[in-house]
Amino acid sequence: MRRPDRLIGRLRFSNWPVTAKVMAASLVSLIALAVMTALAWHTLTTQRAAFVSDLSRLEAVLDRAYEVPHHLASVEANLYKLSMWSEIGVRGAELEGTLRSINYGLERAAADIAILEKAGLDGVEVLREAFGIYRQNTSQAVLLILRNATLGAVATRGGHKTYAEVETHAQSIGRRASNQFRQATEEAAATSDRLIRNFIILSLLGALVAVAASIAASRAIIRPMTRLVRTIRLLLQGDLATHVPYTARRDEIGSIAVSVQELQRALVSNRALAQEREQKQAELEFIAAHDGLTGVANRKAFDGYLDKAADVAGADGELIFLLVDLDSFKPINDAYGHEAGDVVLKVLAQRYRNLVRPGDMVARLGGDEFAIVIVTKEGSRDPEQFAKRVLEATVNPVRHGPRELRVGASIGVVGSQSVPGGPQALMAAADRAMYVAKQEKRPSYAIYSPQMAPQRYSLEEKEEIERALREGEFVLHYQPKVSLADNGHAGFEALARWRHPQRGLLSPDQFLSRIDSFGLQADFTMQMARQAVADLKRFAELGLDSRGVSLNLEESMLATRSGMDELRRLVMENQSLARLITLEITEDVFIARSAETIRDNVDMLAALGIRISMDDFGTGYGSFKHLREFTIHELKIDREFVHGIGRDRSAEVIIDGFLAIASGLGAVVVAEGIETRAQARYLVQRGCQFGQGFLFCRPVPFEAAVEYLNEQQPRSCAG
Repeated sequence: MRRPDRLIGRLRFSNWPVTAKVMAASLVSLIALAVMTALAWHTLTTQRAAFVSDLSRLEAVLDRAYEVPHHLASVEANLYKLSMWSEIGVRGAELEGTLRSINYGLERAAADIAILEKAGLDGVEVLREAFGIYRQNTSQAVLLILRNATLGAVATRGGHKTYAEVETHAQSIGRRASNQFRQATEEAAATSDRLIRNFIILSLLGALVAVAASIAASRAIIRPMTRLVRTIRLLLQGDLATHVPYTARRDEIGSIAVSVQELQRALVSNRALAQEREQKQAELEFIAAHDGLTGVANRKAFDGYLDKAADVAGADGELIFLLVDLDSFKPINDAYGHEAGDVVLKVLAQRYRNLVRPGDMVARLGGDEFAIVIVTKEGSRDPEQFAKRVLEATVNPVRHGPRELRVGASIGVVGSQSVPGGPQALMAAADRAMYVAKQEKRPSYAIYSPQMAPQRYSLEEKEEIERALREGEFVLHYQPKVSLADNGHAGFEALARWRHPQRGLLSPDQFLSRIDSFGLQADFTMQMARQAVADLKRFAELGLDSRGVSLNLEESMLATRSGMDELRRLVMENQSLARLITLEITEDVFIARSAETIRDNVDMLAALGIRISMDDFGTGYGSFKHLREFTIHELKIDREFVHGIGRDRSAEVIIDGFLAIASGLGAVVVAEGIETRAQARYLVQRGCQFGQGFLFCRPVPFEAAVEYLNEQQPRSCAG
C-alpha cells in the first residue's frame, strides 16, 4: 500500500480508535461521555481478550477432542485388518506395518488427551480412564490375534464398546468446550447490551450540541458490535457460511472481527474433519459387513442378521432361508482360471440380489456357497416358487468372453415356522435340506420337512436321544490295531457305544438309525470327536503312546458346511494332536452328488494333518479311478473278504488286488475282522501290514485300553 493511501486510510473516521471517536465530540459533552468512554473501552478490551483466549482454547480443544476418535477409528480399522491377515496367515512387512499403525494411532490419541488435560476441561479424567482401558484391551487383542486369530477376533469385537465410550467422552468434551464458548459469547453480548444502555442514558444527559457527535460515536461502536454478536450467534447455530463483517478495519472492532473469522475457519475445519471421519467410519463398516468380491453381505453380517431376523418378520411373518451350494464350480476354476470363477460368483450374486426385496438379505458364506433370507408376511411369497427362481437364475449360463460358463446348484429351503429353535436350528435344517437336494442327479432344491429322515420315530425316542447327548451317555470303546508282523500296538479304532441307564451297553446298530432320523448326526459325531480328542490327551498325560485313534465320519457330515466348520475348529484348537487322528470314510462318497464338496472337505482335513482312511474298501459302489481324486492314507479291507480267506478263492484274489492298489497309492492297509491265526498268517504272507479283530482284542472302554497299553508284552484281550 502506498504511503498517501495509508495516511488517508488512517484519517478515515471508521478507522479511528474508539477513544478518539468519542473525544471528537464537543468538549461540552466530554465530561458526560467520559464515563461511557471508559466503560466502552473496558468492555471492548475485556471482550476482545475473552474472545481471543476462548478462541485459542476452543481451537485446541475442538482439534484434539475430535482427533481422538479419528485416531482410534484408524486403530479399529488396523485391528480388523490384523485379524483378517492373521486368519489367512499374512506375515512379514505387512503385519509389522499394521502393528506400527496401531501403535501410532494409540500414541497420537494419548498425546491429544494429554493436551486436553492441560486445558483443564471437565471430563478429561473419565476420557483418559476409558482410553486406558481401550489401550489395554487393544494390546491384549493384538496379542490374542497374533496367537490365535479366532480368539483375537472375539477380543476385537469386545473392544468396540470401549472404543464407543472413548468416542462419546471425546465428543462430550468438544460439546462442553463449545458450550463454554457460547456462554462466554452470551456474556459478551450481555455486556454489550449494558454498554448500549449506559451509552444512551449518558448521551441523553449530554448537551444538545453534542447530540450529533454522540450519535456518530454510538453508531461507530454499537452497530459493529451488534452485527458481530449476531454473526457469532449464526456461527454457533451452524451457519458456517455467514459473512464476517469489519475484518478490514484496523481498530478494536476489526481485531474482534478477525478473531471471529478465525473461529469460523476453525469450525469449518472441524466440521470437515467430522464429516470425513463419519465417511471413513461408514466405509469401514461397509467393508466389514460385505464380501469383497461380490459386494453382497459376508458371513459375519449374515450371522448378525439371522440373529435379529425373527424380530424383522414379526408375529405374523415368516423367514424363508435358502442355502445355495454351487455344483460344478471347481471345474470352471480349474479349466478357465480363477478370474472366470470370480465372474461367475459376481454375476450370480447380482442375479440373487435382483430377486429379493428391501429388507431381505443375500450373503456369500464362503467359497461357492450363498445364503438368501427373505421376509414374507402371511404367506405372500411362496418358498417353492422362489426356490425355482433362484435355481433358474443359477443354471442360466454366465458369459465370460467367448465362453458360456454353466454351474448347477443344490438348494436347501427352510421356513422359520417349520423349525423350532433359533438361528442354529434354522441353519442345521437348511443344511439337511441341501444335503437331500444333493442326492438328486441334477440341479435341484429341497424344502425341509421332518419326513426327510428315512425312518420315523416317536417324540419320546427323540427326547431319549437328545437326553443321552446332553448327559454324555454315548461313550467310546477302543479296539486296538496291531502290526501283523509282530503283534505290536499300532493304534485304536474308536467305536461308539450307548451306556443306556436301563438297557445297558448298546451297539451302534441299536441307535445310529435314530440319530440319522432325527438329524442329529453332526451333534453325535462332534461329541464323539471331542471325546476322542480328550482321551488322546489323557493317554499322553499317563505317559502312554496311543499311536493314534480312528473315527468314522458320515457322508452327511462331510457334505454339509455347519458340521465341517465345527470339526475344523476342533482340529485347529488341538493342532498338536492332528497327526494322531484318522477319519474313516466309505466308498459311497465317490458317487454322492456332493462328491465335489466332500473332496474339498477331505482335502481340507488332510491339510490340517488329519489322516484319511477308506473304510470297508471293496463293498461300496465307488470306482477305483476315484481313489486318485481323494487324499487317502489308509485302506481298510472289509471283514467280508477276510472271512473268505481259506474258503473263497475269489476273496483271496480280491485281497491281493487291494494290497497291490494300496502299494501303488502309497497307502497302508488294515484288515478288519481277523478272528483266526490262519487269517492273520495269510495276510502277513500277502504283505498286509496291520489288522484288527477279535483275535487280538475286542472293543474295550478307555480304562481297559490303558491297561492294554501298560502291558510290556500285550497279550490278547479278546476274552
